[in-house]
Amino acid sequence: MTRQQLKNSGKLIKKTCMPKNDVTEDQVGEIDQGKFIEDRNVMCYIACVYSMGQAVKNNKIVFDAMIKQVDMMFPPEMKEPYKAAIEKCKGVAKNYKDICDASYWTAKCIYEADPANFNWLILFVLTSTMTRQQLKNSSKLLKKTCMAKNDVTEDLIGNIEKGKFIEERNVMCYIACIYQMTQVVKNNKLSYEASMKQVDIMYPPEMKASVKVSIENCKDMSKKYADLCEASYWTAKCLYEDNPKDFIFA
Repeated sequence: MTRQQLKNSGKLIKKTCMPKNDVTEDQVGEIDQGKFIEDRNVMCYIACVYSMGQAVKNNKIVFDAMIKQVDMMFPPEMKEPYKAAIEKCKGVAKNYKDICDASYWTAKCIYEADPANFNWLILFVLTSTMTRQQLKNSSKLLKKTCMAKNDVTEDLIGNIEKGKFIEERNVMCYIACIYQMTQVVKNNKLSYEASMKQVDIMYPPEMKASVKVSIENCKDMSKKYADLCEASYWTAKCLYEDNPKDFIFA
């Protein structure tokens, strides 16, 4: 990705983590410029972004995962300096048991190590809602992460939005991964309430009502499946069939 594409792809993650941690643009909008406000909510916002970027495992920052994300997504000219900054700061998190503290001070260290290339998923200025195209663009990072994690190709998942649901385990778990990263999975189950909240937060006004109707119509689908991958797959398929015109998927 280019630097701008990387910024665009982080919009969905920022839009999810801001309300979850009750932070404002004034508090987090200038982190890329070195403005780190030492506030608990800001710290946990940064942890949320790292979690959604798959850099947190078992409530700890995984620097190997962070390096892998840089290799996968950052533009060539940024990879080496950014990885050097990560390497320099990988010991910071060990000083903190709390993931919010560890994330905050790690991010601050990375910024101070290389302000010119500091770029991660909390840098982006957002409008109050997204257009359909912005929603699609902002899901690029989620798609790239979940494709690699579930070993699926573009041929397998590239036309889900057009109703092409291939009944294969990896595809099912890819869909579950997208739902997990968009924070609509709670306790390994799809959350109706979280899904509705995401629509309210992110969807353009002209799509909100119709998408929420589809969620209402499909909310019991997941109850038929104990397995999250299966529940996610059949729920997504139900949402598409209920309203193909407004169905958006990474």
